[in-house]
Amino acid sequence: MFQNREEAGLLIANKLKEYRDKNKTVVLAIPRGGVIVGRQIANELRLPLDIIIVKKISAPNNPELAIGAIAPSNVKYIDWDLVLRVGAEQEYLDEEIKRKQKEIEEKEKKFLMRSNLLGGSTSLEDKKIIILVDDGIATGATVLAAIKYIKQTTNNQKLITILAVPVIAEDAYNRIKSEVDRIIALEVPESFGAVGEFYEEFPQVSDEEVVSILSS
Repeated sequence: MFQNREEAGLLIANKLKEYRDKNKTVVLAIPRGGVIVGRQIANELRLPLDIIIVKKISAPNNPELAIGAIAPSNVKYIDWDLVLRVGAEQEYLDEEIKRKQKEIEEKEKKFLMRSNLLGGSTSLEDKKIIILVDDGIATGATVLAAIKYIKQTTNNQKLITILAVPVIAEDAYNRIKSEVDRIIALEVPESFGAVGEFYEEFPQVSDEEVVSILSS
């Protein structure tokens, strides 16, 4: 159990000390909660912080269950087994994907002036190491979409991708571990309900807070 996202970020940073001041390394956080964790990691390791906007595709009648996710440039990850299990039809998927794509475009405009990556002054192509951060992972859909986007954007076979999260469900860990070079996770529980269950304080993070962090 973590007190809050700030504490979790500091604990993860302690596991990543070897990357402090590492050249061509960036902390890439998934808004919004991941940015709080990412800020702590970036500050402790003296690394640049940026964001990657990913939106989950929710199951019908269950907004908390991710059956897939959308990343920028229309990069998609779909968990087809889960789609079949929950009975999500193609028409529903198409509508969800279209809606999430629009949300990503809106967020990109909102964060554009504060994000080096979105603004174009930072390119993932020149990075050697990417530390991908979120505040917790349940199904793994958003992270898998983010990883897919990173691979398609960089096309760099030598790029090292590290996933750093306070808590990740065991199933998600097993699904993701072959997609990255390393996973830093403080807790990998077999039983997993929601990310918030692992925090004493888990407030909603606003867009304004994300903008403020990226501006600092």
